[in-house]
Amino acid sequence: MYTLAPRRKQMVQIKSLCNKWMTIEDLLNYFGTPANWKYKKQQYESLREIGDGELWTSGRHNHIWIQDIFQTVTNGLISIGGQGRKNPDLFLNDPASPEPLRIEVKGFDKKDKIRVSASKFFASNGGMTELAECKTSAERDALVRSHYHDDYYLLTKSNGNSIKALTRVEDMEFFLIKTDEMIPLLKDSNSVPSSILDLSEV
Repeated sequence: MYTLAPRRKQMVQIKSLCNKWMTIEDLLNYFGTPANWKYKKQQYESLREIGDGELWTSGRHNHIWIQDIFQTVTNGLISIGGQGRKNPDLFLNDPASPEPLRIEVKGFDKKDKIRVSASKFFASNGGMTELAECKTSAERDALVRSHYHDDYYLLTKSNGNSIKALTRVEDMEFFLIKTDEMIPLLKDSNSVPSSILDLSEV
């Protein structure tokens, strides 16, 4: 079990991780390699060999081990939340905050089209009905933006061809951004306003 880094060091760490592309290997270099990393790495990468590899490639499943990576590597700064239990995907244990901060995790394939809107606005989910009932584009935009309530978004290159081509978990790319800094950058998709983030030029 890891001990938390000193308060001053932790506060610097989260700022250092934000608003730039990084890899899991960068995190290992930054925080130091955990004693159990070799074992954990074998666990993660062995998922490719189970069945048709869906545990490795499908976003329905791979979010579990991806979130575990961040808990394992960050020495307690980030910890797993409670998927589907009104808790965020991850917690950021910032000693400067009276409560743990909330992190939403989103997987993507291409950096120029990262879908970050709430899952209720995917496909035929209930949010699409709510959008259809809005009378103006401003109402539609406000409805979608009202669901960006977590403190940070952690965007992992773990969907589609990106995850299929990945052979080392250390090479997985990610981008951590504060929600209030992300919202002004959002673009509209064909069906959902303020739902797409383009980070291809970052």
